[in-house]
Amino acid sequence: MQTRMSGAILSVMAKTSFNPILEGLRGKMGNVVFRQLYGKTVVSRVPDFSRRKLSAAQKAHLRQFKAAALQAQAALKDPKRRAAYQAKARRQKRPLIAVAISDCYQQGTTNG
Repeated sequence: MQTRMSGAILSVMAKTSFNPILEGLRGKMGNVVFRQLYGKTVVSRVPDFSRRKLSAAQKAHLRQFKAAALQAQAALKDPKRRAAYQAKARRQKRPLIAVAISDCYQQGTTNG
């Protein structure tokens, strides 16, 4: 379902009211996506990125992020570095891989 607002076409998402089966559900199922938005479950169609054109800056950012992710995966194979990242992840209450990628990304952007 779509609606027109100020000349732009917006996709309308379905919101669920109290439903214990859908509570906290998130992820993709078939051609729909379940998300948590402001404490409510929202259902929408899978976004279509087939016509998306990335700018040069966006492509550069994706390359840097991919390099950081690969570097983080390699770093987590080292037991000493993994232990350091696990301690940092616990302190920050963030996932281990997110902390490692963030650290590698920041090192990569400041070094070069």
